Amino acid sequence: MISLRCIVAFARFSSVTRAAEELNITQSAVSRQIKNLEEFLGCPLVTRSRQRLTLNELGQAYVHEVLPLLESLETATHHVRTSHVGHLRIGAEPSFTSRWLLPKLKSYAGLNPEIELEIMNDLRRLYDSHEGYDVGILFGEGNWPGFDARFLMSSELLAVCTPDLLTERGPVIERQDILRYPILHHVAHSPLMKSSTQLWLEAAGLSIRECNALPGQRLEHFQFVLEAALHGLGLAILPRYFVAPELAEGRLVVASTSPLRCGGYYVVVPSGQHDPKVSRFADWLLSWETSNE
Repeated sequence: MISLRCIVAFARFSSVTRAAEELNITQSAVSRQIKNLEEFLGCPLVTRSRQRLTLNELGQAYVHEVLPLLESLETATHHVRTSHVGHLRIGAEPSFTSRWLLPKLKSYAGLNPEIELEIMNDLRRLYDSHEGYDVGILFGEGNWPGFDARFLMSSELLAVCTPDLLTERGPVIERQDILRYPILHHVAHSPLMKSSTQLWLEAAGLSIRECNALPGQRLEHFQFVLEAALHGLGLAILPRYFVAPELAEGRLVVASTSPLRCGGYYVVVPSGQHDPKVSRFADWLLSWETSNE
């Protein structure tokens, strides 16, 4: 089962790194599981060149056949598990899960020890097919057909860097002032989405072409952007919730005098659902931000 999930995730992203993040395992584990599957089938599914994997024609055909079967199996499993009174499946982005949700779940477990939580981080299922979760935490404008959405919190982007770099380059008063810094560019997961860096630069008046022409390291995940900023490699544009621990510890400082607000996070549940544990968990999520107002 894990081998099939690895090859499907790799096929979806064409990236071992992205597949590992989605499945919450290491990159080496993904590569090893794909190799195990090839040995089981007796044929190669990927082409290996200079330590880079590429799905070959046979691999593409295999994934095309396996994907609907795997999704049906996961759906059936989910239906059986959620029929159990003590099981609840939560959908959220990986970065939001690690930096905002997980630190709070100890409190929920203490209040509801009988509830078993399952966290789903598949962005495609979270935003495209809207399946596989009882309660979702979605970023957007609050409009998802078939779901009731309640506002959780605003999305605020901050320009952050090390204290030394701020002293050297000065505060970011106008949006375009980040151009005085070496910029650590966040790269969006999908061409249909805008990265945090792109949102900031467009608010500063730069075109997409001008944004793409800027120098600086480009990193696909918030965690890598954060690590690079902590090492003093440049200024990063990251959500407030994501950098809150580092700001509190003084390892990073806010270089910008004002945040960039763009969209928000919403707690969503399927319209017409009547499961008390779903409603209670959604209310519990919303209580965190209400208590901080």
